[in-house]
Amino acid sequence: MNAKLIKLIFSTASIERWNDLPRPFKFIEMDKQAHKMIIAYILASYENEVNYYDLIHLGVAGILYRAVLTDLKSPVYYYLRKKKGKELDDFVIGTLNGIINEELEYYVKLFNNTNKIEKRILSAASYISSKWEFDFIYNFAKESYGIIETKKEIENELEDYFDLEGVRILSLKRKSYDFISLCGNLRFQKRWANTPRVPETSVLGHMLFVAIMTLFLTKEYGGNKDKIFYNFFTALFHDLPEALTRDIIAPIKQGVKGLDKILKEYENMLIEEKILPLAPKNIRKDLKIFLYDEFANKIITQQGYQKVKTLQEVLGVKGIDGQLIKVADHLGAYIEALMSLKHGIKSPELLNATTYLSKKYENKKYLGIDVSKYFNEKFYE
Repeated sequence: MNAKLIKLIFSTASIERWNDLPRPFKFIEMDKQAHKMIIAYILASYENEVNYYDLIHLGVAGILYRAVLTDLKSPVYYYLRKKKGKELDDFVIGTLNGIINEELEYYVKLFNNTNKIEKRILSAASYISSKWEFDFIYNFAKESYGIIETKKEIENELEDYFDLEGVRILSLKRKSYDFISLCGNLRFQKRWANTPRVPETSVLGHMLFVAIMTLFLTKEYGGNKDKIFYNFFTALFHDLPEALTRDIIAPIKQGVKGLDKILKEYENMLIEEKILPLAPKNIRKDLKIFLYDEFANKIITQQGYQKVKTLQEVLGVKGIDGQLIKVADHLGAYIEALMSLKHGIKSPELLNATTYLSKKYENKKYLGIDVSKYFNEKFYE
């Protein structure tokens, strides 16, 4: 992890999508990528022998690729790939030189040059999340020039992935599609709802940022592939109940005694009664592990999981580093506040948040990782 890499990932919160069409609201690249990774997880659950390590790393590579190329329209991008694919890849790798390590560079190079099942799943997930966005635009701007052609292009591309069982199931637009719509709705919920910020971030985008930071932290201490799977997807889904509760700001949670516990009980009830029944049956067991006690250190068992107190108790076993995910969650909040401050929005809430988090993590280490540096403004200069 380094400052340039963290800021590059976060820069996708500033990239607008579909900005050549009338839109009912802004579509943001970070949100789309978050939705894509959630859908990719669902599609992967229907396939045999998916390598989730590759799926996660190829997904992050795609996000980095998009962060470098920013606002290239899909038709332009695919045309350039046909004509100058290698040169395009070289430009991206050159831009990322010194920012990413050799392993991540390998996945960035592999991203557009492989037919692995993991890449096909990510491509299908990308089209599904794009179509989910486009359906809003189409209903809003049916008379716009070229919109019928765009609609046909998306539908035709998606048809090429009907060999994937998950694509066929989601195309029915029944319960499983309602689940991804529930997840997608988190893009409409803004973080820090009472505080102006630049860029604004959604709960959905925040979930992805926390997942990627969790991945980097897990790799920094040498977590195995099981840890990478469970940590990444726990972080990716950690705020999903907010699709039904909305984001309740920290001062309210902390200012009313006992409220946090009551809210957690309410969230658990919603998970059981509203979220899990929509989810595909083949991911419900894992979703329960991801969603309940999302910041607890857990050992995975046949029945589900067992909570433990310390990160050291989860070392070397199949489990979840809940405390590390909480660090990543706080890092997401810190970066959101800090970047707004750097854009000149110096509200008391943002200043207080950065000061509080800097003090909270001062001299703190987790599994040998000095996390205090990530909560220091000088690190990002």
